[in-house]
Parts: sequence; C-alpha cells; structure tokens
Amino acid sequence: MPEDSSRWRQLGKEVAEEDHARTVERQVNQLSRHQVDAVYRGVGKAAFDPIVLLKMVLYQLLLGHHSPATWHAEAARNTTMQWLGRGYQPARRTWYEFRDRAGRFIEQLHAQLVNRAIDEGYVDPSIGALDGSSVAACASRHRMVNGETLQKRRAILKQVIQDGQEDREKVPGWVPPTSIGREDLLARIDRAAEVLRQRLEQNAARPSGKRKDPNKVVVSLSDPDAPLGLDKRKTYRPLYTVQKMVDPVRHLALSYMCEASTGDSGMLAPMIDRTQRIVGGRLQTVLADGGYCTILDVADAQQRNVDLIAPVSASGTTRASKSRSGEAQIPREAFRFDAQANCYVCPEGQTLAYMDREKKARSDGRILYQARYQADTLTCHGCQRADRCLGGQGGRMIKRTEGEELLEAQRAKMETDSAKAQYKLRGQTVELVFADDKGNRRHDRFHGRGLSRVRTETGLLTLAQNILRLDKRERSAINPQENTT
Repeated sequence: MPEDSSRWRQLGKEVAEEDHARTVERQVNQLSRHQVDAVYRGVGKAAFDPIVLLKMVLYQLLLGHHSPATWHAEAARNTTMQWLGRGYQPARRTWYEFRDRAGRFIEQLHAQLVNRAIDEGYVDPSIGALDGSSVAACASRHRMVNGETLQKRRAILKQVIQDGQEDREKVPGWVPPTSIGREDLLARIDRAAEVLRQRLEQNAARPSGKRKDPNKVVVSLSDPDAPLGLDKRKTYRPLYTVQKMVDPVRHLALSYMCEASTGDSGMLAPMIDRTQRIVGGRLQTVLADGGYCTILDVADAQQRNVDLIAPVSASGTTRASKSRSGEAQIPREAFRFDAQANCYVCPEGQTLAYMDREKKARSDGRILYQARYQADTLTCHGCQRADRCLGGQGGRMIKRTEGEELLEAQRAKMETDSAKAQYKLRGQTVELVFADDKGNRRHDRFHGRGLSRVRTETGLLTLAQNILRLDKRERSAINPQENTT
C-alpha cells in the first residue's frame, strides 16, 4: 500500500497521535537500515520490506504481543497494524523467519538508538544501574527427563524414523506426526543429551553432601539450553536470566544480555564490557545490588577502571553462627587480620595461626583459594570468652578467602556519604524497567526456544522500550508543556 494512496491516508486518520504506532514510525525512520539490508542481501528479492516488518513487530511488543503467530493474526485484523505495515499481511511462516533473522541485526540497531540518545544529551553514558531478572523459557516445567528416559525416547524415535511409521495407534503420543517434526525432536534430544552430560559432570564435581541423585538430574526436551531454577514465584522450571544496564535517571537501557543462567553471578564483567562497547568506553560507575559484589566482581570492576557502587552481600564473608552457650558467636569482624604475619588476632590478643588452604570453585569457572586460621585449643578453652567464642571442641577457626581485603575496602567505601548518595540513584531504576517488561509488556515467558531466539526476543523488546522512552524525551524537549512528570 503506497503512502500516497487514499486507503493509507484514511487508515492514518484513525491512528491517534499518542498511539505507539506513531512512536515506532518516527523512531525507526531515524535509524540507519544498512545492517538490516545486509542481513537480507543475497537471499533473493525480498517480498516485504524488513524495516516495515520491524516496525510492526516493535509495535506488537509494546502491546504485549510476543508470538509471531499473534503478529500474523494482528496484521490481518488490526487497522493500526495495516497503516504501520502499509497493508502488509505476510504469511505466518514469514513472521517466524523474520524473528530469526532479526537476531543478526537487533544489537546494532539498539546500539544506534543508544548512541543517538547520548549525542542528543538525553542519556548519561558514564553511569549505569545493573540488575537481572529471570524469565520462564518456552518449555513445560512438568516434562523434564533424566538420562534413562532420554535414551529410551531416543531409541523409540530413531526406530519410528527408520521404519517410517504413520499409524498413530502404534506411535507414542509424544512423537510428532510429520517427518520434519521428528527430525527436529531428534536434534533436540541429541542436544539435551549433551546438556545433561554437562550437568551430570557438574553434579559429580560437587561435595558429596551437595550432590543430587544422578537420576534426579534432568533436562527439558522442549528447550534443552534452558537451565533449571526457581523463578520469582519460587517455581522450579526451565528459565533464562535477562540482564540490563539502565540509565538511572532516564530509565533507558544502555545494554542488555540474556544468558543460560539462573542468577546474577558472574554477570558484572560481561555487562560492563558490553556496555563499554556500545557507549565507547565512557561508562565510569555501576550501581548494583549485593549479588554483583563478590571478590571477583570487585576485582573485575577495578581492572576495568569502573567504580562499583554496591553493598557487600551478607553471605560474602559473614555468617551468623551459634556459640556453644547458644548465644550468637563473637563475629569474625572482632578479629584483626595481620597481613604481614599472615594470621588473625582475637579480641584477647591470642593468635590464630595459618593452617592450610584449599581451592574454591566459583560459578563462572574461576578459582579462589581459601585459607584456614586456627587458635591453640588449650588457650581457647582457658579463655574467659570461650562460651561466647567457641562452637566446637577445637580452638576458634576462621576462614579467609583470597582477595577478601577487596570486600573490606568495599564495605568501608559504602559507608561514605558520597557512596550512599550515589546508591540512592539506583532506587527502583532497574526494577521499574523489569516491571514494565512483565507488567505492561506481559513478558513473563519467552515465545522462542533456544538461546539464540530468547536473545533476539530480549533485544527486540529492549529496543521497543527504548524507542518509547527516547521518543517521550524528544517530544517533551520540543513541547515542554506536554511533560507532566
């Protein structure tokens, strides 16, 4: 439908000025399309302009519609979609293919928009607030299998494919009816077997007291890449974790990631690196919660010359313990560490000597050493504070992890007035962005399977949100009276 046609102009009269469709139209028209065209170049003559399809998809995401099947239906019945899409009504398969291709250019478009916002002065690239949130995978939490079941299903499926069975009474209900579906399921079973092997190896490497029964180590056949963990409602299911670095004032996302993980551990350094690539190395300060403030996180931030403003997690070094009297044990903070002599000194002046050290694996694959310091047993039992200090039969023992001085310095920094003032900026910045994701955009579950597709879905939604926020700032600058906030 050409823009000079009467039908297109008539549809435009029905689209309100405040409609998200007009926002998408304005903002996407300002993006360079060469990355999009590069993806489609060399694949034959495009039946539909990919930029027009992108506009339609971003509009649907802002309405809370994340499924390509819904985009297909809305293109046929929604007059606003017909105006925005110039009358396009692609086949259902076209929408799925576009989503998969969008993964090859969505990061570049997002970076374009962020840098335009920076150039126009709407975003400060020197500071970012970081947080993560889990999103359910496109997979059932009731249909996870262990190794034994996986091998049985693979054998049955291989036999069905080999025999070419079509009799549904003889074929199990979980086997797809078409040859394409069966081949796809076989590929997912093979991928699931590889993921399950890795999980079994990780389980075997854990201390004996923390190991699961190997028969209870499971994987999802629907989305094998999705790790299993507890979502916000404490439901155990396949899920992914989305990370966002957000301008704490304008709430525009500087960068994003979606990983096959169930938490925030190890995500600080990758998010800093990703943000720096987008903003040209101008990020100086990161505001985060205690989940991003381990020894390795603090060290990573220092190596990158980024000031980390985050409280030290209570589980970092201090754990409440009971003494043999039943009262709270004298905390380890009451003991002074002598780095030069490599020992601890207790409140009574007795020495806790270095005993040995062991390796401690971290979730990101790195290793730290943990040293053990212990006081003389006879001296401890003769101490007037023994009932408050000792928890066992031996002398008082303290464990110290390599690099713990970084956390001690971080605690001291977070007690300063300047750090407290900066941390107030964080407030509910990122939480509001995720609340918009899940509340207004209804994104509490992915609609594509596999890490590549969930990353694309995350990128498209982030771009749509940023378009909405940047457009509001630009219009407020042109017409200040419209800004009611």
